[in-house]
Amino acid sequence: MHHGIHLAFEVMIVYNHIKFWSFKEIDIDMQNRLIYKNVKCNYHRVKKSMPLFVLIFFCAISLILPSEGDCAQATFTWDKNTETYVAGYKIYYGNSSGLYNWSIDVGNVTKYTITGLAEGSTYYFAATAYDTSKKESKHSSEVSFNSCTYTISPTTAKFDPQGGTGTVRISTQKSCNWTATSGVPWITINSSNKGTGSGEVSYSVTTNSKNSSRSASFTIGHSICTVNQAGHTQISKDASSIKEYMVKVTIKQKNKGSGVVKSYDRKIDCGDVCFSNYKQKSTVTLYATPGSGSTFIGWAPATLGCEGTGPCMISVDKIKKVQAIFAGDYELKLVTVSKNGGAGRVTSSPWALDCKSGNDGKCDGTYRYNRDVTLTSYASPGSIFVGWRPEKLCPGTGKCTIAMDRKRIIKAVFSKPIKD
Repeated sequence: MHHGIHLAFEVMIVYNHIKFWSFKEIDIDMQNRLIYKNVKCNYHRVKKSMPLFVLIFFCAISLILPSEGDCAQATFTWDKNTETYVAGYKIYYGNSSGLYNWSIDVGNVTKYTITGLAEGSTYYFAATAYDTSKKESKHSSEVSFNSCTYTISPTTAKFDPQGGTGTVRISTQKSCNWTATSGVPWITINSSNKGTGSGEVSYSVTTNSKNSSRSASFTIGHSICTVNQAGHTQISKDASSIKEYMVKVTIKQKNKGSGVVKSYDRKIDCGDVCFSNYKQKSTVTLYATPGSGSTFIGWAPATLGCEGTGPCMISVDKIKKVQAIFAGDYELKLVTVSKNGGAGRVTSSPWALDCKSGNDGKCDGTYRYNRDVTLTSYASPGSIFVGWRPEKLCPGTGKCTIAMDRKRIIKAVFSKPIKD
């Protein structure tokens, strides 16, 4: 008579704070007889009570991929079996379903973390248990995850019965692949429906000849964009009665800053002054892209309600005038001042300025608008650092941190000690 192990395989996959739960129960005996039962798939659910002699296998997949070179990791934990003949566990994984290139004998432990999982790759996991004579069960049910994260903007779009075109921006890690797919014939992907890394997808919406409105979605990566299109009966028969208002965009420059402003519907695209007419009660979304050596500061006026530097959504209920403010990089110049033959040097962080006495070395550079720059002084042997000038900006003799919101000239004064 063979003793069996009742195995519960439970997985949580985390994508940008969204948790997906998958739960399967498996009966495993040590002669590799595998019986599935009570197969379930639940969201945001943890099984609260388990029968005796149950192994709970939990996989928390951490997606921490802010920059190139970072890796995902999968952490597995489980309840220890009470059967004395269970000697340990193995975890199998690979990049193809059912084909596991790697396996790890984790031993008789209840927690294990697999690290070094490549960004932008899909992995498939399964687990086995083995007894004291190294007899191993069949693989548990398989789970998978992709280490990419995808966000799109906008996530919704509205169209008149006449239809039109739209654009969606997708943001993801540079090595992550994505596909744009439309499930209905009246939404067509115009640009390439495949890409790698962040990009844009353009699409078109055909004329809605029916009286009723319609709604459908298309997917980009794991994200969904919903398109709503009005029917003909929802539009006034007298087209002249539909009011239109102008949305005008002006680029404001500080220190010769530059950039462009576009709308998602492509009706606005300018680097100076531009405008377009929009129907009353429509919504216009603007986004700003700074030019080389420039920083986008924000939108004006404040009454628009567009805070920060992200996209600006405008409700068209009257003429709207928008300013997009760009600032150019500002110059920082270091000057070393010698008193009584004193000498020294000054360095900066970030971007290594290294200015020596006699203003030798790299004593000037440019920095992005409002960037904090920290200066450090080093007195030469036999000299002392007296202080910074202007003194109000950097009092004392410690490090000097300044915000580059304008052109700056900072002096560092070194001196020989005065003998009594």
